[in-house]
Amino acid sequence: MDDTELEKFCRQWVERKSSSYFEVKRFGGSGDRGRDVVGFCSDQRHDGDWDNYQCKQYRGKLGTADGLLAVAKVLYWASQGEFTNPRSFIFVAPKGLNSNLLKLINKPASFRSELISKWDGSCAKKIVDNLTIPLAGEVLDAINNFEFSKITYVDVDEILDDSASKPLLFELFGTDPGDYPRGTVPVDVQEHEMVYMNALLGAYNERELGSFTCHQDVFDHSEHGDDLRVHRSRYYEAEGFQKFYRDNTSPETIAEFRRGIRFGIYDTLKAVAKDELARVHATMSQAANLQPSGPLAQYAYIPVKQGLCHHLINDGEITWKGSK
Repeated sequence: MDDTELEKFCRQWVERKSSSYFEVKRFGGSGDRGRDVVGFCSDQRHDGDWDNYQCKQYRGKLGTADGLLAVAKVLYWASQGEFTNPRSFIFVAPKGLNSNLLKLINKPASFRSELISKWDGSCAKKIVDNLTIPLAGEVLDAINNFEFSKITYVDVDEILDDSASKPLLFELFGTDPGDYPRGTVPVDVQEHEMVYMNALLGAYNERELGSFTCHQDVFDHSEHGDDLRVHRSRYYEAEGFQKFYRDNTSPETIAEFRRGIRFGIYDTLKAVAKDELARVHATMSQAANLQPSGPLAQYAYIPVKQGLCHHLINDGEITWKGSK
């Protein structure tokens, strides 16, 4: 990534990473006053608490002089009333920090002392073009009032390990999101299952001439009980699949996968069948044989493809009475 791409990535990453922010804004570019990405903690924005994410995309590790200057810029403009001192200052440096800057971050008092001692050589003439800024008055006050313990950093390893970055890495680079956790079937039928379960109850009743008054009657049936339990397992397998990849890829990826399943079973749903239960079984067989394409194909196990049919029932996209 170049500087701008890293800043855009950082904004999206921070938005996903923390739900505690009122708003996340990117200020990168001329006139940013040392701010790249800002997380506002309240609607007071710069009059209240805010966190500064300073993006540094260099060929190598971020050096001490550049790190000191980055902090100096923000504290200088805070001293001029552009904003309050940030609550925290986070270097986003994919290639990491040099050993001396890392040492300063781990010793906050030393960071403050180093900034003060190196001000004339590293900062005074580099904050504003054609202006030398003395370390005095409100500038020195801003430095003394800032909590240097709030300076931290993240590197590429931390970004890659963070679950909030997974959808972005998938979108930008096609990163494999990995396998999904297997679904767990609760003992009791849940409220969100009632649509597809009632549809199955109707199919069993059509076959058995209205013998069942509720789902438990089907569970107790010698022939259909195990069948209904398998359908629930399929449903929860597909639920786990959708939740995981909706969080780790994008809603569009899941929508396209569901669309493929729906088109794949369309002709089976439309075909003449002995009854609704026969149509259910034929559709399950067809779903099992589908070969989806796209980035989730390798994780499209048979129970997932079959269980998605029940989710399509739940969402009113298909019916066992035939294609809508």
